[in-house]
Amino acid sequence: MQPEEFSKLIDKKASELRTYAETRFPSKAGNIALRFVNGNFRAQGFQGTTFKKWKPNKRGGTVLVKTGQLRAATFFTSQNGQVTIKNHMKYAKAHNEGFNGTVLVKSHSRNKYSKTQVGTGKFSKAGKERMRTMTMKSGEMQVRAHTRKMKIAQRQFIPTENSRSPVLENAVLREVTRDIKQILNK
Repeated sequence: MQPEEFSKLIDKKASELRTYAETRFPSKAGNIALRFVNGNFRAQGFQGTTFKKWKPNKRGGTVLVKTGQLRAATFFTSQNGQVTIKNHMKYAKAHNEGFNGTVLVKSHSRNKYSKTQVGTGKFSKAGKERMRTMTMKSGEMQVRAHTRKMKIAQRQFIPTENSRSPVLENAVLREVTRDIKQILNK
C-alpha cells in the first residue's frame, strides 16, 4: 500500500467514525437505555452499582405500575453525539429521586356514596324477591384547598448524574466497541 492510499484510507475511516459518533451512536445508546429502564420495571428495582429493590407499595402488586403510563412515558432525545433519557410525567421525578415535603391540594369536590338494596327480578321458592346491595352516589361535598405532608420513597428507574449505573454504561460500551471494530475492519 502506497503512503497516499494509506492516508486516504485513514481519512475515510476517520470520517466513518465521526458519522457514527454523531448520528448512529445516539440512537443506539438511547434504545439500550430504554431497554435498561424497562428492565428496571420488570426487575422491580434499580440496577446501579448494586441491585436496589424497590420498597413495596401498600396496595400490593407490581410497584410503580398501575396503568403503565409512567413506564411508557420514558423516551430519549438525541443530539450530535449525545443522548438524554426523559420522562415528562409529573410524578416521575418524585419517584425516581424520592420526595419529602408539603404539597398544596387544590379545592375539589368529593363524592358521597351509600349502599341500597335493589331487587334482582328473581324470586326464591318462598316467593320473596332476591335483593342485591348496590353502591350508589348519594351526593357530593366540597373540599377546601389545604396543604399536606408527603413522603414518597425513592424508587429509582432512570440513572441520574449522582446515581449512575455501571450496568447501563457497560452495555453501551460493549455496543460501541463492537461497532467501532466493525467500522475499522471493513
